[in-house]
Amino acid sequence: MRHLFRPAFVLLIAGATACGSREEAPKRKGAAVAESAAAVEAAPAAEAAKPVATLSLTQIAAQVAAEAKKLHDEEPALAAKLQKAAGPDAKVLKSLYGDPTPRFYGRDGQLSEDGQALLELLAQLDRHGLDKSGYRLSQIDAATKKVVETLAAEHETQVALEKTPHAALTAAAVSTWLHTSQGSEAELAHAGGDQLGQPGLLALSGALPQLLIQGRATREAIELADNELARAVIRYVVDFTLAKPAHPLLYTPPAAVRKLAETQADKIVATLGAAKGHTAEVLKKLWPTHPQYLLLQGAYDTYKKLADAGGWQPLPKLTTKKVQKGETNPFVGAMRERLRLEGYEVGPAGDRYDDTLLEAVKTFQARHQLESSDGVVGKPTIVELDVPAEQRVKQIQLALERYRESEGRDPGEFYIWVNIAFQQLWVYDDGQIIETHKVICGNNDTDTDQQTLVKGKINRTRMFSQKMTRVILAPRWYPTQRVIELEIGPKMAKDPLFKEKEGYVMEVQPDGKEVVYQKGGKTNLLGDVKFQGPNKYNIYLHDTPFRALFSKVRRTFSHGCIRVQNPVELAELILGRDKGMGRQAIKDAIAEKEEVEVKLQAPIPVHIDYASVAVDDEGRVQFGADVYGYDEAYFAGALPVEEAKEYKAASARGL
Repeated sequence: MRHLFRPAFVLLIAGATACGSREEAPKRKGAAVAESAAAVEAAPAAEAAKPVATLSLTQIAAQVAAEAKKLHDEEPALAAKLQKAAGPDAKVLKSLYGDPTPRFYGRDGQLSEDGQALLELLAQLDRHGLDKSGYRLSQIDAATKKVVETLAAEHETQVALEKTPHAALTAAAVSTWLHTSQGSEAELAHAGGDQLGQPGLLALSGALPQLLIQGRATREAIELADNELARAVIRYVVDFTLAKPAHPLLYTPPAAVRKLAETQADKIVATLGAAKGHTAEVLKKLWPTHPQYLLLQGAYDTYKKLADAGGWQPLPKLTTKKVQKGETNPFVGAMRERLRLEGYEVGPAGDRYDDTLLEAVKTFQARHQLESSDGVVGKPTIVELDVPAEQRVKQIQLALERYRESEGRDPGEFYIWVNIAFQQLWVYDDGQIIETHKVICGNNDTDTDQQTLVKGKINRTRMFSQKMTRVILAPRWYPTQRVIELEIGPKMAKDPLFKEKEGYVMEVQPDGKEVVYQKGGKTNLLGDVKFQGPNKYNIYLHDTPFRALFSKVRRTFSHGCIRVQNPVELAELILGRDKGMGRQAIKDAIAEKEEVEVKLQAPIPVHIDYASVAVDDEGRVQFGADVYGYDEAYFAGALPVEEAKEYKAASARGL
């Protein structure tokens, strides 16, 4: 049986259908038919020595009733046994499913509509980038197959009675009674038991022990299969709402993920409390609502299809340092075919680097955030071209995981989204992008804070969400003590006019503490606008006088805050919505060079995250730069990353 229990599911449907009426059931030959009443009457002398006692319909009903009651009474113990064996899942199973009534199966062994919908969800785990190892799919396969097998065994026993009128239908009623614990002699009679006659009673009496055994096996198989599906549901909730297996800093290791069902049982129970009968619908509501999530699933489908078709081969070794338009060689032909396989328009086959291929290469370079997108093919471009389709699939799956883990996974209607990996900012309104801005994010340098004696990647922009509450025009910049000591102080000592030229002001507060700030103006390091909201990292959006840096493809130059390419336009959008403030009023306030703080009536969610795959406005898949190495650490199994560590005092000497 192949993985993902598809064959077992097909068998289940087929087997359950075969257990319908005698007229619908296919004729079986061989061993099954040999057990019919006619075969019993014609048995050899050795078997005749042990004649089957012919039971009356009343006696048959009494035995079935006793066994059905026994099965019913044993169900709580069976459910408790299965729950106990479920380890960390036991607490949720006991709380939600203390009642042994199946959730996803009928008593007849048929999957409910909810059960079928759940199986379809579990068959799509890859499209969410989920780790399937936690879903016990092989156990679900085995349990589903067992239900199919027990139903098929009951069906064979019933078919074996078909030569005796009404015996097969009565046997089917016996199985139903055993499955449901509900039945009566009258129902057996109605199914055909009152018309069995002596041969029929003899045949049914002979088959009864087997029917009782098979009824128990089917009932237990249904309970086990139902339990396995319930455990998969629990894992689904864990993966979509609790676990962070890809977060570079808040990483949840596999062992901890497994324990979340126990440690966070109350949250899971609250999520699933009202889900019975429509569990699949409840689980779908756990999917992130960020527009990129659905688009990335489409990207997964595209690249999974490419990978399944064989993907592409690595390019031949380039004999020169680079290749560009106008050249003719086999490498160009191989590159053309490689791009064609990924869906680029490259023109007819050939080894000449022509205009059509040039545009395709430029587009590829831009979509992969390469430093240059001029169509000149060197090592950086070749490295990206040689990434296998299978790896692209994994990158997309990782991006899906990152959106599930994001604080901004359900961002609301109007919000700002910053993707560090792309150094890009988007403003969304009702699911649509209404503005896009290049941004500059924190650098990836190793640095040292001499005040706290912390060394490491301390300038990286953090992944978090906040509410923007204020827009500040012509903002003052208050440098940190570290910047004052290491940068501003030495410059002041060297140039007596530095303070006046750069707009720095020193004030002594009533408590005697000296405060340094930079007034608004062309040299102000925050530029003309600052967008701020409370957060523990003191990270905010702002303008910058260093405009040339926005021409760079990869823009990680700040000390952690996010510099916006067109801050006045962003301010106009925000203040126009919130205050009705126009562009000229904003410019006039900035021109005064005196800080003006505008408090927003409706704070705006700002979500800052890191996902190195995105889908642009035209539906094209973009592969961004792994600027902080978070993806590399994930694929290498090196999470969580250590961004900074405390320095020993002695080691700070001379810094």
